[in-house]
Parts: sequence; C-alpha cells; structure tokens
Amino acid sequence: MDSEYSSAAEKAVASLSRDQLLDLGVGADFWRTKSYPEAGLPALTVSDGPSGLRYQKPGTDAKGMVISEPATCFPALATAAATWDSDLVEQMGAAIGREARSMGVGVVLGPGLNIKRSPLCGRNFEYFSEDPLLAGTLATSHVRGVQSTGAGSCVKHFAVNSQEYKRFSNDSLVDERTLREIYLRAFEMVVRDAKPQMVMSAYVMLNGIYCSDNRHLLREILRDEWGFDGVVVTDWGGMHDRGAAYEAGCDLAMPGGGKHLQRQAAAALEAGTLHEERVRESARRLAALAIAHAGSADEAAVDVAANREVARRVAAEGHVLLANDGTLPLAAGARVALIGQMAEKPRYQGGGSSHINARQVATMRELRPGWTYAAGYDARTGETNDALIDEAARVARDAEVAVVVVGLPETIESEGYDREDMRLPEGMNRLVAAVAAANPRTVVVLQCGSPVELPWEADVAAVLYAGLGGEAGAEATVDVLEGGVNPSGKLPETWPLRAEDAPCAECWGKPHRQSQYREGVFVGYRYYRTAGVPVAHCFGQGLSYTSFSYDRLAVDAASRTVSFDITNAGQVVGAEVAQVYVAAPEGGLPHPRVQLAGFARVELAPGETRRVGVPLDEKSLSVWDNGWKVVGGIYQVLVGSSVEDVRLRGALDIAGKGIAAPGKYAGTWYRSPKGKPTEADFRVLLGRAIPPEAHHTKGTYDETDSLLEMAETSGTCRFVANQIRGAVERQYDDPTDPQCRMSIASSAGCALFGLVNCSGGAMPEGVAHALLNLANGRAPWHRG
Repeated sequence: MDSEYSSAAEKAVASLSRDQLLDLGVGADFWRTKSYPEAGLPALTVSDGPSGLRYQKPGTDAKGMVISEPATCFPALATAAATWDSDLVEQMGAAIGREARSMGVGVVLGPGLNIKRSPLCGRNFEYFSEDPLLAGTLATSHVRGVQSTGAGSCVKHFAVNSQEYKRFSNDSLVDERTLREIYLRAFEMVVRDAKPQMVMSAYVMLNGIYCSDNRHLLREILRDEWGFDGVVVTDWGGMHDRGAAYEAGCDLAMPGGGKHLQRQAAAALEAGTLHEERVRESARRLAALAIAHAGSADEAAVDVAANREVARRVAAEGHVLLANDGTLPLAAGARVALIGQMAEKPRYQGGGSSHINARQVATMRELRPGWTYAAGYDARTGETNDALIDEAARVARDAEVAVVVVGLPETIESEGYDREDMRLPEGMNRLVAAVAAANPRTVVVLQCGSPVELPWEADVAAVLYAGLGGEAGAEATVDVLEGGVNPSGKLPETWPLRAEDAPCAECWGKPHRQSQYREGVFVGYRYYRTAGVPVAHCFGQGLSYTSFSYDRLAVDAASRTVSFDITNAGQVVGAEVAQVYVAAPEGGLPHPRVQLAGFARVELAPGETRRVGVPLDEKSLSVWDNGWKVVGGIYQVLVGSSVEDVRLRGALDIAGKGIAAPGKYAGTWYRSPKGKPTEADFRVLLGRAIPPEAHHTKGTYDETDSLLEMAETSGTCRFVANQIRGAVERQYDDPTDPQCRMSIASSAGCALFGLVNCSGGAMPEGVAHALLNLANGRAPWHRG
C-alpha cells in the first residue's frame, strides 16, 4: 500500500483504544467496515462482483441477497475462461472496476480461483478452470483490469474450496505437494503478478484447521513467502476463532453485527494466546485500505453501452463449438425453428452471491422473431409433456434447421448446493431426441456453467456450448449461429462421459464431511490422459468454421520458448488457441502424463500464416519437494489444438535437479493411476494417519454442526431452524428460488459458529450455546 496511506493508517490506529481496534476487525454490516471519523478512519465498502457488480445500498437488504443496483451482467467466469483471451478478460475486469467506482465500492469481491476438482461442484460456473496455469493467467488479467480503474480486487476462496456440501465445516485433507502445485498455484500467480488488495479465506478447514485460522496458509505461505501485504478477509460468516485468526494474519471478519468475535479476541489477549501487535498489524492494513478508497467514488457516468459490448464480446469468444457436421453457420435466409423455453427465458448467469440485477437481458426469441418457435419445456424446471414434445417435433419438421436451446436451470446449478449428477433435466433430453428424430439438421445450444452428459450427441448436427453468457449472451449466440462470429472458444475443463469417471468421485461431496484429496496432482485432464480414461470432450477442445495448420516447430532451450507457424487454411477469419503441453522425464515423483505449459490465442485472416512464440511456464517444469525444484532431463513438447489434438512434437533438454523416486510410492495408485485411489493409497501420499471423519449425533454435536443437522434429534433446534427457513422464504416469491435455497443453506445450514458470526447479532452467542446443549441432551445453561 502507498506510504501516504500507510502513514495515515498508522496515525489513525494509534488513536484507537483496544476495544475499538477489536471492533475494527469485525464488519459494521453486510458490505461495510466500521468507521471512526474522529480518528480520520472512514468505512470501506465492498461488493460481490466476479461477473458484474452486485452492490446494495445501505439498509436495503439485511441478508444481502435480494435487492441490488442495476449493473452490467458479464458472462460467468467459466465462460470467460473459455475465451483463453487474457486481454479480453482484462477489459472485462476494467469494466467491472469502472462500475464499482461509480457506486463508491472500494473493493470488488472476485474473481474466484478454486480449481474444478469435480464437475458436480455447484459453484464451478464461478471458477476459471481445472488447470492452475490457465486459471492463474486469466485471473491475473481480471485483477489487473479491475485495479487499473482505482477499485480494488479480492481473490477468493483461499483455499481448497472445491464443493458446496458442508462448505462451512468440511475438512479438506491435502498433501503439501498437491496443495502447492494444483490448489495454490493460481493464487500464487495472481498475488505475485497482479498484487490484489484483498484475499478472502475459504470457509473450509485445511488439514484440520479452518482457513481463517490457518497460520501455515495465511502467514507462512501468503504473507511471508509470497509477500502479500494486503487485507485478508473471511468469507461471510467464515471466521472460526478470532484470536487464532489474528495470529494467522486474517484481518477482517465479515459481516459482523454482534460482539461475539470481539469478546473471543479479548479473551485471547487476556490469556496471552493473542499478541496485541497482531491486532494492530491487522488494523493498520485495514485502515490503509479504507483510507486509500475514501472518497474514491468516480461520479463520471459509466459507459453502459461500451460495457455491454465488452460483455457481448466475452460471451461470443466464450462459445465452444463441440460438434458440427457443416450445418453451422446457418445459411442466409434459412428457415429456422427455435425450440426450447430458454430461448425466451435464458439461463444467462449463476445463482448465489454472483447473481446480478442485469440492466438489459437479450433473448434469442426476441432477436429472431421470424424463426418459428416452440417452448418444448418449462425453463424453470426442465419438465415437459407429450403436447410440448409433439408441438416441437412438428415445428422442427417444417424447418430447414432446428435450433434447440437446453441447459441447467438454476434450481440444479447454484451456489449453496452441488449437483447430484451431470445429466440435463430428463424433459430436455426427451425434447432433443424427439426434435432430432423429426429433423436431422438439429443444432443444440447449451446454456449451463459446467459439463453435462450429451446422450443424443451422435444424433444431432451440431452442439454449441454457450455457457452462461451474461446479459448479452443471446446476441452472442445468434452471432455465432449465423457466422457473424467464428467460434474460437476452448474448453477450460474436461467433460467426462459421466461424473463417476472423475478421480475424486468416491471421496467427494455427499455424504462426506471430510474431503480426502486422494487423487493428488492427478486432477482433470492430468488424470484422464495419464489413466487413459476416455472423455466426452477433452480439455482445450473447440471447433471453428475454418481450419488451422501448424508447422516449423522450434524449441529454444536457452530461453525455454517454443515457436511454430500457424496458418488459417480455411475461407473465413478465425482465431486459434494454440496450446503447449510438456511431458516430464520418466522417474522421480509421480507425475501426470502431460500438463499445460503455455498457450497463445492467434487471430488470422484466410490464408494468413503467423509465427508464434510461447514461453514455457517454469512451474510446469518443476515439482514441489520441500520447495520448488526444476526437474532436469528430456521433456517432450507437444503443441496442438487441444490436449488430445497434438499437431507438433519436439524435445527440450532441461538442466535441473534429479528428484529421487521415493520408495513409499512403490505399488501405490500414484505410480500407475488406473481406476480410483484408495484410502490406503492416500495415507501414503499424505504421509500421516487419516483422522476419523466427524459425523456428530446427539451428545457429540459441537459448534461446527448446523441447526439443520441438530434438528434431526432436537425438537427445539428443529423449531428454530424452521423459523429461520420461514423468515428467509418470506423474502422470496418462490421458496425453490436458488437464491432462497442458498440463503437457507447459509443460515440454518451454516455451522453454528458461522451463524453467530453472520447473523448481525440476531443469534446471540448465549442462545447458540443453549441450542447446542439442548441438541446434546443437556440443560440449556450447561457449561463445559
């Protein structure tokens, strides 16, 4: 932080009492920190914003979920990631930053950097990729874009937040090498290269210690090793132990409202387990950030049209053409049947904290009123009936091309809950099958934020993955269908044939309260390619309306740069994302068959050839072995259009350390990843005993359990949980609304300590303690 702000912060903090310092470390309300005008210390305003600003004026909504100011809704980060376009993602970040400044928001909460471990994570649409290099590269650009405007950026959720189930109390067990190479790598890139002003700690435990309290994660790695000097904030309600968190380097507990955390910290100070200088350090960091953003609102009008154009470009470049027999692009003047209610009620954004009050949402039906139309299903649920199917088939038969729009309703894919499988609603699958039978020239457009099974893929002419395209997504889809935009998106994650194929399938999500990261570094394509598991669509895949050829590979060992020619061999302008993978030398630590080491997006006119140079990422040539070590030896260099579509092969001789092959891995899954790793394999990888998984019942409930869990054995807890559920549902017109479900999961389904911390004083610590005693069959006033 600028020395001017640091000096002012030092002065302000010096004038505060101990109690005021402890108060400063807990939020004032849902979106603001406490202010002390007499000390020259203003409040800091933050707002959700990974795909657009979700800003609430003071006093509009205590839960922070219902009412927000109109803002541009950009594509979800999963769709932005499919562009593989750092420059465009930076423009998107800058547009979000400008909107934040116009509303007086100091820091935008986003982007999310969590690695996509399972295709079923309900929040995958909010994350970039299964690959840390791709995620880190694009997130660095996003943060730079936001912060170029004067607004701050807060990367999240640090770290290993890979599922929604039990996210408030889940214990993620991860070995240090996997943690460093996969789950922290993108964060490290962003912190070192973009210098975000804030980092948000995750709800979960990492190896038995909550991330908010985790000294190894926050102080030893983030601050001491990576040099982060900004503010660490908890996820909302995610502060576990205020004293331990101060010692770990966590500065701000949000949202606050009660005095529980301040009393917790004061007790730690009295006991000597918390040092007052740690409190002052946190106060100085927070004060400096608040002062830096004081009066920083930019009153200049936001160029809404320009921002919407950025959103449209991101959406268009984020379209991934998964299959095409030549039906696309649509011929000029073709008679088209538009089928599927998502064409008039689009799924264009994710549910939960990233839900934007969009300014102007386009629909495909309104954009192309001349196309015949059939609803086909209910967009809210995906359900259909014979009459809707028959109408859709009739309309399809009378058209030259049928465009069927299907996807995942928010009731299936949202923050707060995970998906149960990779299937589309059965009504949608029935619809696609019927339309394809009626018209073989059927094009399917997918509106969803994560992979889905495509049981009818062989029977349709084309599949276009539109993702969650934001408010201009429909315009982008029409642009791509009609050839105004040549699709160039590439999948940032593998689409397995089914969710059960993922290496973590047996130790992820329900009913596990403990997440064993058994697969180690073999995540996503690293597993599928190494284990030889067939997939529906591979990492990096995406077709075009033109074709590209690769030639003249050169590998420069001195600069570790790979150069090659790309030629547009087709008849239309197009962009190719050239990907460079490396295969490490045999031996040493268990490693994946290939991993991404660099990429470049190149736009070419028909017949144009361009020489492309891609520097290799050093960490892709390294392993974590009590520190980063470059592995010496002969690497294979693979250049192509996807992880499976390799066009050029070369070799690179690297001078580095030879890493001995530890004998402990002999005979384990990691030496030959076939099938799924067992708990016995994981015990070897972890290097210690695996703690028992906690499943509490009456007599053993503790503060990590939720009211919904305790309601199973306690009538009082059941009554209170139902009261909370009812109060939340009254804020919404529809109790099945994903925002409503997420709010319930974040209150009655939250760990009890989080409910106390996040309720703004509505759930006093004493009441929570009494409920816990009652759930355990004790007197409400019982102590100890």
